[in-house]
Amino acid sequence: MSQSQVVSFRASGHFLNWIEAQRLDGESVSQAAQRILKEVSGLSTVSTDLSTQSNDSVVSTDIVDTVDKVVSSRLDPVMERIASIEERLGKLSA
Repeated sequence: MSQSQVVSFRASGHFLNWIEAQRLDGESVSQAAQRILKEVSGLSTVSTDLSTQSNDSVVSTDIVDTVDKVVSSRLDPVMERIASIEERLGKLSA
């Protein structure tokens, strides 16, 4: 039998914007975050597969690392574009 538990966390800045940008029609931010975690972990049912692990903290760390890498890889091009725009705006105002 799988166990379910409500998990909450506070997201701010670029991370929250990224999650909101990934939302599907009719999906809340929380639902999007849950779907993204499932997709990133490659698990169809996170709670079932994680319950078979002997060390949940190691699994949690692996998921956090994976999410960080995915978020970073998707945000890097956006941040580079913003830096480029800011650079051009700085030249225009000078």
